[in-house]
Amino acid sequence: MKKMIILFTALCVPTLCFAQSNTPFGKVDTVTAGECDDTDPALSHSPGFSGGQTWLVFARNTGTTSEIIGKKFNSSGTGVMWDSTLVSISVKNTPLSQRKPDIAELSSSYYYRGTFHLAVWECKQDTVWNIYYSRLIDNDSAWSTREPLTHDTVDNTDVQVRPLQDSTFIIFWKRKSVLLYSLLNPLTFTAPETVAVSTSDSLEFDISASYGDGNLVWTSRDTSGKNIMIYQRLSTYPTLSFSTPETLSFEQSAFNPRLVGFYSNAVLFETVLNSDREVYSWGGYYQNISNDPLADDRNPRVFVNPVITKRGATKSSAFFPYYSVLVMEKFPAANPDSLLLFFSGGDSDTLKSAGYNRNACIGSNMYFYNSSGHVLVAWESNRSGHSHIYSRMVISPIDEVKEEPSHLASFNLDQNFPNPFNPATHLRFEIPVSEFVTLKVFDVLGREVATLVNERKSPGTYEVEWNASVTPSGVYFYRLSAGSFTVTKKMSLLK
Repeated sequence: MKKMIILFTALCVPTLCFAQSNTPFGKVDTVTAGECDDTDPALSHSPGFSGGQTWLVFARNTGTTSEIIGKKFNSSGTGVMWDSTLVSISVKNTPLSQRKPDIAELSSSYYYRGTFHLAVWECKQDTVWNIYYSRLIDNDSAWSTREPLTHDTVDNTDVQVRPLQDSTFIIFWKRKSVLLYSLLNPLTFTAPETVAVSTSDSLEFDISASYGDGNLVWTSRDTSGKNIMIYQRLSTYPTLSFSTPETLSFEQSAFNPRLVGFYSNAVLFETVLNSDREVYSWGGYYQNISNDPLADDRNPRVFVNPVITKRGATKSSAFFPYYSVLVMEKFPAANPDSLLLFFSGGDSDTLKSAGYNRNACIGSNMYFYNSSGHVLVAWESNRSGHSHIYSRMVISPIDEVKEEPSHLASFNLDQNFPNPFNPATHLRFEIPVSEFVTLKVFDVLGREVATLVNERKSPGTYEVEWNASVTPSGVYFYRLSAGSFTVTKKMSLLK
């Protein structure tokens, strides 16, 4: 597997009660209120990259009943807003019997034209936790009646759902040390199948998927008792399959892994160093991205699509070129309260209030208005005495992949056309002098997909075609190299 390098700059930021006007961090909105406790927020996972209708789901406990609640978030050309109506997705149960929901959506689906949402969560029946789900198709007035995905006599927990394609979702959960999955579309779901068996009942995992491909990371224990991370690639072409498990070696134990973006194999995770909880990234080598000896850093969440590796003349570097927002929890020493740290581009902000701010989630869509891109973040806080849901919009930088520096201005690589394309596209370039030229295509993991030109060329303008009929949908990068000139550009294959 081609390794990818991740680089975050470790930041020490001042505490701000409210975001400042000259930062990309919007005001804090109160999403829920009242004499109840709202916990475990989750925002829609979607393969789309533009705003539309997004759902927030969370667990509500009144002290006598519990249920799973949904709330719509709408974007428009003039702004964003939360719908005023709370929607019950599940029936009410006795206290603490429903928790940890997750939600995903597909648009322009195969079976139904429109939007198909799927919510999943844990529900306790007869002292055992099992997985339930509910569906919302097109503009139905209500969510479907909740149905059990599992009905075992042992606990099924930590459920996650992601969109695949053709109205199909993939649902993962654990049964003690066993990681399972099931596929569900509007009509039926498949029987649970085992993906992996961990050597620890404290198995943790994360899954990313979009347009039929994805990544899976889960934890196990080695013979010394250390928590290790296992990585696998998911593919649905020609049939659903998982790659051979690969161990991500790290000196310390790794906890709570979080995959970065839809396509990359980059992982954020927690570890313990000198009794402090730190957040690291992995993408070929390891980088400490928190590095604060005065506080524990936990639960990293990130919106990045994609992560791109860029190679210079003497070394490789990596960066988050665009669509980048990171949120982490910070627990100051000897302080029971927790803060939220926000990072976007080169800016940072610390959100503090009485009590805790935790369980942050980031929407998987970018919302565009006023010539800017915005990313929705939600979390829970007990600043008002009860646990409720809050949110803010974070402006994310929208920059194209930067060209490699060059002193030869007359070299040129045009944007491919058409773009997006299916299945073929044309790439045009110009060279002013005779030079050995290579033109190659790479996927977002840095793997070479195709070599279109690999020979000496005379001065002139050239055009080549790339036919991607056997290549899966996704974001790709094409790189022209001619002597000391190198330039990389992005293109999208949509099938």
